[in-house]
Amino acid sequence: MNERLQYSQFERIVQLLDWNRYQESIKEAEAYIQMYPDDSDGFALLGKIFLEMDEYKKALHWSEEALKKDPENPLAWEVRAGTLYTQQNWKAARKTIEEAISLFPENSYYYFLEGNIYNQDGKFKQAEKSFEHALRIEPYNALYLANYGYVQSLLGNKQLSVVMERQALESDPEHPLIFLYLAWAADQRGDVENALLFLENAVRMDPDNPQTRTEYLEILQKQYKIYRFFLLPSKFFSKVKPWVAILLWILLWILFKPLVILFIILYAAAHWSTKLIVNYKVFGNAFVKIKK
Repeated sequence: MNERLQYSQFERIVQLLDWNRYQESIKEAEAYIQMYPDDSDGFALLGKIFLEMDEYKKALHWSEEALKKDPENPLAWEVRAGTLYTQQNWKAARKTIEEAISLFPENSYYYFLEGNIYNQDGKFKQAEKSFEHALRIEPYNALYLANYGYVQSLLGNKQLSVVMERQALESDPEHPLIFLYLAWAADQRGDVENALLFLENAVRMDPDNPQTRTEYLEILQKQYKIYRFFLLPSKFFSKVKPWVAILLWILLWILFKPLVILFIILYAAAHWSTKLIVNYKVFGNAFVKIKK
């Protein structure tokens, strides 16, 4: 009877979190911890609540408290890895992910995070392997499919990227984060029309998300051919290793300094003119500060 009551209390906290009723879920999680101080899951769940609320210090604190009680608590490891990743603390996140994979080799979430970190570093082949590993465990996970399609677009595999796009949409056509990755992939393939469509869906589903709003405005800018023309060098440099990109910029500066300066001036003009036009069309005012 006591175990059944404990389980129902825990499930109620999970349900409150799913409903985004954060303050209620915090109160109930704190009460749960007082009633069951030896249950590490309560501490881990409280950490997850704070992670959802972007309270990263508290999320880390409670995940660590859970791990003190149970060093192999699955939820606590997910909260810790997810928090460090969201904070962009890549070094600590990598270490945590490596440790978590050694404990939970069949948890696809860690390969997903690992793949995204590789993408951040421009290591697209390593990212591809991480996403493939995640998809071997969860082949129909729409978020993983969308990410895999994005990395394929970065690797220049346009056809495979489109195939992954279709599969992601078939698996889950109603998630804003999936549409964000699909938009990035389409943009990378030069498919501005679909990128705009996907971002419109992402904004419609999550209108308060500052990242999707910013990305949407940037895609609107890319509808202008003059702006896309000046973005071509940046797309090229994004596909080469960082040291190669730096070396090429140095060589171009030494050999063609006047042309490089002219290009920078024209790029700035194209960027700001199209940005002001987009702002005026969307907001009715050219000078708008987007909240982040």
